[in-house]
Amino acid sequence: MKKPVFNVRRIVMFVLFLLICMGLYLLALNSYCDQGGNFDLGVCAITSFIPF
Repeated sequence: MKKPVFNVRRIVMFVLFLLICMGLYLLALNSYCDQGGNFDLGVCAITSFIPF
């Protein structure tokens, strides 16, 4: 029998990895915006809702 390419554990690990990457990216953007950085796309307005 062939093993399935996608199993539940692999999908959960991939989603967890994406969430960690997204969190670190938002943390870096939040830090940049707190230091006075400015984006034309309104990213600093979005990061103002982040509690950390």
